[in-house]
Amino acid sequence: MRLSRASLFSLAIVPMLLGAAPEAEPETPPSELHRGVEYRGAAGFFSLGTMTVVYPAGPGEPVDLNRRSAEARARWLAAVHKNKVEVAADDQLTEEQKKGNLLLLGWNNRFFAPPGPTRPYTHNEDGTAFLGIRENDKSVDLLVFHRNPLNWSSYILFWSRIDPERDRFQVMPRVGSDWAMYRDYGATRQGMFVPARNWLPARDTLAEADLTKEVVIRPGGTAIFDSEHYHLVYDRVQFQAAEVSAIAEARETALGKAIAAIGPAPKGFRIQLFVYKDEKDKAEATGVDDKTHAIAAHREIHATRAYALSSSAREEIHILARETYGPSFLTSIHEGLALSAENSLRGKDMETHAGRLRAANKLPGITDILDEESFRILPPEIAAPTAGAYMTWLRQTYGPAAVKKSYGLSEGTPAALAAALGSTSEALSASFLSWADAKAAVVRNQLEFEAAELEAQQKHAANDWTGMTLALRKALRVKPGDAQTLFNLASAQMREGDLAGAEASLKEILAAPLAPGDSRFRIFGHFQLGRVYDLLGRRTEALAEYDAVLALPDEHGAHASAMERKASPATREQLQ
Repeated sequence: MRLSRASLFSLAIVPMLLGAAPEAEPETPPSELHRGVEYRGAAGFFSLGTMTVVYPAGPGEPVDLNRRSAEARARWLAAVHKNKVEVAADDQLTEEQKKGNLLLLGWNNRFFAPPGPTRPYTHNEDGTAFLGIRENDKSVDLLVFHRNPLNWSSYILFWSRIDPERDRFQVMPRVGSDWAMYRDYGATRQGMFVPARNWLPARDTLAEADLTKEVVIRPGGTAIFDSEHYHLVYDRVQFQAAEVSAIAEARETALGKAIAAIGPAPKGFRIQLFVYKDEKDKAEATGVDDKTHAIAAHREIHATRAYALSSSAREEIHILARETYGPSFLTSIHEGLALSAENSLRGKDMETHAGRLRAANKLPGITDILDEESFRILPPEIAAPTAGAYMTWLRQTYGPAAVKKSYGLSEGTPAALAAALGSTSEALSASFLSWADAKAAVVRNQLEFEAAELEAQQKHAANDWTGMTLALRKALRVKPGDAQTLFNLASAQMREGDLAGAEASLKEILAAPLAPGDSRFRIFGHFQLGRVYDLLGRRTEALAEYDAVLALPDEHGAHASAMERKASPATREQLQ
């Protein structure tokens, strides 16, 4: 039975945090030539416990880059998947390592060279041939998972891509199949091998799918639109002409922001912009379900309709920074520069984020910020603002030249940063923490206010009116005269039975020069004061307050509530 495209995609997203090694391979009777549904394919490799990452070091290879890529993957396998990992060049493997679990990197890995196992593919300028499949696009990558032909109790996982820029985003593909071909981050073909202890393996042609056509086909047909700096590709049915023009205008505006932050674009600079209806369509086409992602080296942006119409310049900053400074290999620098340049995340600027993290003792130091694996495991609510804060500090303290010198760091250490900037690790760490301390001092009052507000909400939920009153008084010590806090305090005092206190709080609101946006506090301040007077038995004064409400604009049903209280006095039961 042939697997459906949906089934293969479900295999492709099997989580990599698996507890046991792949199951033992039985001798396969001729009648049982296919994998069972429980089989985890390449995803099982990551939980094997011990392995060696092997990089190509032959003639013409960029050996230092290959080694750094292998070491980065080894740190990831150890930190994220708790494996014991070694790293070796392809001509330095010991006999013991050759028979163990191997992650083989790069098209030219010499594990597949005489007298070793036969290479299961050929790859050159004309593309790739793999066990009867021909792929003409030489940029497509190949992944192969199989038992180690030198020791059937171990496993090999071959992955052709060594590209530190893309490896940072996708260290290794997540596939539940035995083999897959990838274009950037999305699988274009994938499938299984016939279960057998043979090398070369045989493809199970009933359990594979060719997704190449499905990736590029658009139901309404592909259309293009060119603006000054964008070549926009879209589905002509899902996007109408007016919307396409609006998208192009939004992106041109975003590029203008990027140019203001990074510097001018080179002559003839153009970005390939692929737009999709939503995250689902984008994930099917690219393998990435985020609202947007960029492939900076190719000047490509892939975005959903919602993001394409937004004013965010983040992806344009990534691409222009790559043009200006070269490739970036560290997430904290790559993402942090864009966040710093936009200076906005979740409605707050980077200095505020830095201050809040530092005040809460949650801001990592430079060592953890620059180390890719330490940074990778930070919670998202800490990682993103930390990256933005770090690059904001760097730009403010050391200027644009420091950004240029540090953007392409391949070694994520304070020592490497210090060497690039002509400083010392100690001086940089002290400078960063001093800068963050200054930001923390600015936001500390706001944090104290928010903590008191949170305490008041908790007391409210518990019907602890005395506790709520005390918490709100803490908030007012930080922000004296805050209208919302005073109004909440008056409500708590009324329920607590402190009517004199509620009267004083409400009169303080009504005596203050409120901003136009706070007019509701004047309207409902009069209403609440009328209720206080009713509870105190001062009906004449209560009626005057209700009339004051009626003399003001009607907001949120205030007039109807005032008329109701004019008809019948407020009672204590109505406070509940």
